[in-house]
Amino acid sequence: MIRFVIFNNLSEVDDKEIPLDGLCFYFANNIKADLEMMEVPVTMYNINEGEGYDHYYLLAGDDSDYLIDPTYTQFLPKIGEKTILFEDFPARVLEKTERGKEILGDLLHDGYHKLEDNDMDIYLSGFKLKERKRQR
Repeated sequence: MIRFVIFNNLSEVDDKEIPLDGLCFYFANNIKADLEMMEVPVTMYNINEGEGYDHYYLLAGDDSDYLIDPTYTQFLPKIGEKTILFEDFPARVLEKTERGKEILGDLLHDGYHKLEDNDMDIYLSGFKLKERKRQR
């Protein structure tokens, strides 16, 4: 059911070469509404740490056991691009552990991941923001 809802929503951008950067709220909100109509418990979260960066993802299922983030491709390193906000590209952080690789693969291929143990900690570890110099 979750897979169907995600793919149905992402079909809007299939084959149109539209980057998913900045569309996380749009897709999270639409997927959340569709899942709620199917009576699947779902909650939207924002990784914002008070530093002015927003990224929305969902936890769904009776025990919040599915992480849904179909726009995660925006966190892959791109040729010649440097990270501005994060210490490293979130996808690179996930690639550092076997479990992180599994989470990354599921998010990139399916847009969701079945959570186990400390998977949420691993997922969120990629979003560590750079230290900002304070102006005086």
